[in-house]
Amino acid sequence: MVKVQLKGFAQLVRYTDDFVVCFQSEREAKEFGEVLGQRLGKFGLKIAKGRSRIIEFGCRVWQRAERGGKKVVTFDFLGFTHYCDRTRKTARKKFIQKMKEMNQWLKKVRNLVELKEWWQVLRLKMFGHYRYYGISGNMPSMKVFYTKVLRLAHKWINRRSQRKSYNWE
Repeated sequence: MVKVQLKGFAQLVRYTDDFVVCFQSEREAKEFGEVLGQRLGKFGLKIAKGRSRIIEFGCRVWQRAERGGKKVVTFDFLGFTHYCDRTRKTARKKFIQKMKEMNQWLKKVRNLVELKEWWQVLRLKMFGHYRYYGISGNMPSMKVFYTKVLRLAHKWINRRSQRKSYNWE
């Protein structure tokens, strides 16, 4: 099945071994799923049934759901929860994972490196997070991440000795 053979719009979005395929027609989406399953089968591969599905998506679906007071189906791809709305947000699972990683790093580095160096590395880690997740509509998640990381940093700085050495000022 090639894009030229399709009657409606089709788009493939791929990153390493993950991909999302968008079709205007549900029939063409189902045909693609069948052909893809057969093609992968030739190489001894299978489609992950738990991670693969056909869903209706787009502004019309969102408008229909909003009028009916229902929720639209969402999906996670590349650390983002994709859903029809006016805003975007970081996937909950990825957010929790990043917070756990940050907590472990702060705990590990608190006594290994001088505080001045520590803050520089934390700053670079935060910039990396902002560059990846900093897309329009994701500002509320970015603010929550920033606040929680600041609280974790405060917590681990103050656990470097018996007395609390830093306050919020």
